[in-house]
Parts: sequence; structure tokens; C-alpha cells
Amino acid sequence: MEKRQIGTYKFKVEPFSEDFTGRIAWGNLGNILLRCAQKHASERKFGFGPTSEEQWSWVFSRLIIEMEDRPIANADFRVSTWASGVVRQFTTRLFSIQDAAGRVIGHAYSVWALIDLRTRQPVDLAQLSHFQNVLLPTPNFPIKGPGRIRLKPEETAQAQAIGRVSFCDLDSNGHANSIRLLEKVLDLFSKEWYEHNRLRRVEIAYAKETFYDQELHFYKAKREGGVYDVEIHHADGTTAVKAQLTFAPGKPTAKP
Repeated sequence: MEKRQIGTYKFKVEPFSEDFTGRIAWGNLGNILLRCAQKHASERKFGFGPTSEEQWSWVFSRLIIEMEDRPIANADFRVSTWASGVVRQFTTRLFSIQDAAGRVIGHAYSVWALIDLRTRQPVDLAQLSHFQNVLLPTPNFPIKGPGRIRLKPEETAQAQAIGRVSFCDLDSNGHANSIRLLEKVLDLFSKEWYEHNRLRRVEIAYAKETFYDQELHFYKAKREGGVYDVEIHHADGTTAVKAQLTFAPGKPTAKP
């Protein structure tokens, strides 16, 4: 791979960033990926944010994380990331996660749009003349890209849980933080479930912005092969989030 197009960043699983298994929590891992994306973009002069002169900001619409193993407490690990392509107003960003020895332990796939904060409309990425120079097409990326997630009407007749967007869920834009919504999806499964089933792949797609005190209705449906589809709806029935979790059946998540 072209080194100038890839950013690699070092991390450690700090105290209190792990879950009950002793490995880095999924939410903390997700936040690290977003930090790497922001840093990589800023280093290559396309890291727009709310304070940029253009008043453009990157918003991500989909995230897939697939892990063979998660780093344990106090372990060093690295994340490499690069922008891989453009489809209409969206760009794909890929990630590789390696342990301290350089062994690849996971990958992630994300989709982003550049939004004009004044109009709330996507920016045509063709305007970024230098952006094409940092793309690294990756046709044989090791994990599967976005799939189709849809619950049947009868699967959304009875909510699995009902909650609200609270103060701690909000990000700097005033709406529900993307990773907090991912954590709410993970909370639909019990501690006992996670003790006997290893979460291997997470896919989440954001369809509608969610704001403070909005009521959220959670639905999930079991599929074949340890797969569960999840949807989060607003109180009026609008779909805000779709997610799919893939578990390795019968493989306990033992504390290291």
C-alpha cells in the first residue's frame, strides 16, 4: 500500500476503557476509529469541521467493524486508515487494526458524506480537487461491505425496549452521538448472552438524526447463522438506525 495515503496511529487499552471481558469496549473502539479518521483527514488537508472556513463537516452514515479479537487491558495496538473511493456524494474509508506484534486482528469499513452546515445538503466531492490524490482503491478488502438490513412489519409490532435520548447521549452538534446509539443497540443483549456468545461483526447505518429527549423504540429479529437485525425508530415510526450484529455461536467471551 502507498504509505502517504495511509495513516497509522498507536494506542493502548487504557484503564477503564475495557468492558467486563477485560477487552477494549466496542464503543471505545468505535470512538478510536472516528478519531483516526479525523486525524488522517486533517493531516491531508480535507479534515473539514464546523469551524472550517467553508462550514463543511464530515458526517458518517454507516460503520462496519469486524474483529477476530479485541485488544486486552493495557495492550498496545495500532489502527491504519485510508480513504478508498467515492460514489456520488459519499466516500468510503477503510481501517485495519493490528496488535502490538503487527498481527491483523480486525477491519472496519465506513461511509461518509461531506455536509454543508448552512444548507444541510451534501457537498459534491468533485469540488475537492486534491481529494482524488489521497484515495487508495482497495478492491479486495478482507471484510464484506454493507448489506441489506430490514425488519418485517410483524417484527416491529412490539418494541424490545423503549428509551429516550438523554444528556450524556449528545454530541457537539446537539444530536445523539453515533457511537452512543451503537452502544444502545449492544445493550439489547444481556451480560449472560455475551458470556456465551462472541460478537464478531457490527454493522450500523444511520438514517435519521435523533435529538435530545426523543423517544426511541428498539426492535430486533433473529436471522440464521448467529445474525440479529435491529432497528431503532422514533415515536412516530420513522426509522432512525438500522444495525446488524453477528455472533460466533457457542464461543464464550472469557476474560483474559
